[in-house]
Amino acid sequence: MSELLFVVEASHSSGIGHLMRCLALAQAAEERGLNSVFFVPEYAEDVCKARHDWCGGIIIAEPNDDATVAQIKEKIATQNAVALILDGYHFSDQFVSQLALLPVPLVLLDDIENGICKYADVIVNAAGENLKNHYRVLNTNAQLCLGSQYRLLRREFRQTPVLPVSQRKSLTINFGGSDPKHFTLPVLKAISESLANTPIRVVTGPGFLPLASLQHFIQQSPSPIQHIHNCQDMADVWVHSRLTIAAAGGAQFELAACQSPSVLVVVADNQLNATREASQQGWCDMWDARKSLAIPQLVDKVVTLWNDEARLEKMHKCAAQFSFVTGADTLLDTLNH
Repeated sequence: MSELLFVVEASHSSGIGHLMRCLALAQAAEERGLNSVFFVPEYAEDVCKARHDWCGGIIIAEPNDDATVAQIKEKIATQNAVALILDGYHFSDQFVSQLALLPVPLVLLDDIENGICKYADVIVNAAGENLKNHYRVLNTNAQLCLGSQYRLLRREFRQTPVLPVSQRKSLTINFGGSDPKHFTLPVLKAISESLANTPIRVVTGPGFLPLASLQHFIQQSPSPIQHIHNCQDMADVWVHSRLTIAAAGGAQFELAACQSPSVLVVVADNQLNATREASQQGWCDMWDARKSLAIPQLVDKVVTLWNDEARLEKMHKCAAQFSFVTGADTLLDTLNH
């Protein structure tokens, strides 16, 4: 049987976003009868195995290691590999140049205009509508898959119906799979004080470390706070969220698909352009926290939005125009041709 091979970065500092968008592609491939095999660092093994919707084999392999190159070579030699897909920020030039020599198309999922693009046969950037000329400087021959039609969202986002704002009751806080900036607890404390009787959902991922501190605060708080750890169905969370405070990045595509009014918190330079564009679309507001979070001002914005029913309705309706959930199928069609 034909296979997709993935080499994916995942760590406490980089989170699990790369892994989740590759899972989206693997799920769509499975529906077409394709197997997937993931070469991932040891950190990711438990994350993969804990998901009820996981599909694909798991091989523990460290990026930028000659042993990993050898493992991939062996896999290609014994299986019918359709493509080798890379997703991560820290692959070395030497590592990728070796992979580029293998007899299988090299696909790079990119959102930082990475220099290793020069080795790719296919470059995918769902937020890269305006980057064609830039990528052509890096690579004159690669097939470019740029724009929102290539957003890779997991199966749950294609299957979960969107709810109207009137049926959404909670304010949701999520800073990704690991929250390396440790924003979750201070934001939760400030929001729960300012919106004391508001139902709050705080979602943490498998890489979130200060669980004990968070759980202690929730137990002591008089506010109605629900904590969901290592959530298996983010689509269900987002469609029930009246307003969301979330880390910018891959989650913004999920939130748009679920038409969830949001405040997107930018924590890295590579998130800025896509998040600014999303805010201009009208379904979310951007909060730039690259230098500092400025919690009192953030809370003021959130409280104002929470109490503005008309604005939330408008944001919800705006999101419908930017909800793209079939990107994995679109990319598979491209690879098939």
